[in-house]
Amino acid sequence: MRLLFSSGAGHSHIAPMLPLVAAARDEGHEIVFVTGPSAVRHAELPGVRTVAIGAETAGSFDRYLEKFPRETFDGLTQDEKFAHMMAHYMVGIGAAGRVGDLLDLVRDWRPDLVITNLAERAAMMAAVAAGVPYAMHAMGPPKSAALMADAWRVAGDIVRDFGVAELPPRDDVPYLDIWPDALYPGGVEWEYPARWPLRPEAAVPVAGEPHPALSGLPYERTVYVTSGTTHNTRPGVLEAMIGALREERVNVVATIGRDGDRERFGAQPAHVRIEHFVPQERLLPHVDAVVCHAGAGTVLGALAHGVPLVTTPLATDQFDAADQVGRAGAGVVAEASADAVRDAVGTVLADRSFREAAGAVAARIAAMPSPREVLDRLAR
Repeated sequence: MRLLFSSGAGHSHIAPMLPLVAAARDEGHEIVFVTGPSAVRHAELPGVRTVAIGAETAGSFDRYLEKFPRETFDGLTQDEKFAHMMAHYMVGIGAAGRVGDLLDLVRDWRPDLVITNLAERAAMMAAVAAGVPYAMHAMGPPKSAALMADAWRVAGDIVRDFGVAELPPRDDVPYLDIWPDALYPGGVEWEYPARWPLRPEAAVPVAGEPHPALSGLPYERTVYVTSGTTHNTRPGVLEAMIGALREERVNVVATIGRDGDRERFGAQPAHVRIEHFVPQERLLPHVDAVVCHAGAGTVLGALAHGVPLVTTPLATDQFDAADQVGRAGAGVVAEASADAVRDAVGTVLADRSFREAAGAVAARIAAMPSPREVLDRLAR
């Protein structure tokens, strides 16, 4: 089977798809992975052809803000801001600039199936225009039909230029869902209702040695602090997270990103370790709580290991993820201030119920179908 995977340019967008890509490669399927020029390195796997399509993403958000100045968003809720960004930035700028080249590739290579993700709508539009079936791969929390309605209106305007009178219904499109059902809110009409659970393989526990950053720490309990790969340079956020615990009797391992500047944090006591990057699977089995921005990769990693969270959401669907973790009893939502984070960590460490709730979610994640099982279902 010929499979065309497509993702926007960003490690956090590409990484959730790679376990399915690897499973397809191992099963002998022919694969092309399409992403932006700056992100090809994130998609490179042995035996997988990568193709760069679209312009560099640098400056694209500035173009969005030129068209929609910041005062456009005054008085909007977080959901309304997110819906606007999806419609007019992710689709109206990002996808619009890629769909023509993607359609050329789809028509030339003729895949049997296109697999794209929720932030990459160009491949969906190209598949529809070429008459090729597609599946939608989750990146994090699911999106409601209401939230995405304007994005579909914008996409409909774009595809008319490629001979598509109307985008087809989504009721039967496979939604390859890495988000555990234990976090799903009820009573919502989802954008893609045909949910196919898919274990987030990159998040689940694997055998391995603890990371050296954990060696020699003085206290009994350890907290992992991170703001991921997109928001790690945002001023004041990591400083507040780390500062919250600097004087507490808990160990802290903080990751600041490969591009992070250690100097901005100054000297730290012996129980605080600041690292550029540590594979989560070498930390999470050995920590008692995670403090993070509610990015999907960190949330899934923590919960797959049964570790409770303190979340300080900053943007996009992080607010949904944080709320859902809190409703599941697996964590606490806090403001991104030192006092709020300190209090929330104390709450999570003092109450065993948070760890038990996270462990229950971990069991649900472990029981989700593997990438190979989902791939076999797609191939039928």
